[in-house]
Amino acid sequence: MKILKITAIALLLSSCIMINENSFRGLPKKAMNYIKPFDTTLVSAKVNNHDTLYLYEINSDDIKVLAQKEKYLWVHLWRPFCGAEICQNVDYFNDLANKYQRKGLKLLFISETYDFNDIMKTMKHSWFDRPVFVLQDSYYGHKLRKNRIKLMESLNPELKGTTKIGLDDYFYKDNNLIYSGHIVDEKVLDSLMSI
Repeated sequence: MKILKITAIALLLSSCIMINENSFRGLPKKAMNYIKPFDTTLVSAKVNNHDTLYLYEINSDDIKVLAQKEKYLWVHLWRPFCGAEICQNVDYFNDLANKYQRKGLKLLFISETYDFNDIMKTMKHSWFDRPVFVLQDSYYGHKLRKNRIKLMESLNPELKGTTKIGLDDYFYKDNNLIYSGHIVDEKVLDSLMSI
């Protein structure tokens, strides 16, 4: 009985270590072959996420480079482990980005984690045809909360020291960050593009 208790406690403690992690350290070696470096041409690429899924690592410096090049840049942070409809329905973001593409909108769909299996499962059940980016582990580290705060403060220094770490969307217009919050529908996009 004592051995069973010790084993249970050890398992519990080891699982707690990974809580709030970006899953990079738990990636199988095979999945590491599907992690690619950032490339600015990817933001305009159409990809087939059904057969082969690549995750392209990105950081705030890369985002700022893209913001200089694009008329409108929408950065969406995605949590693939989230079971909510807004997290699982990636086609919603794809459809919105397609609708505004003619006006110059580019979408950066960024996973906060390297949950390769969850990402692959979601993409296989969607028609999402854009690259999936992932917050670069070597730049941000392993902790989700710290990653989000570092990204948020880098993109919007006015948020430094705030507790608003739940912001999922950032919108750039002509290299200026004009919005940090949640883009939930076409009305929000229309208003941001008309500013």
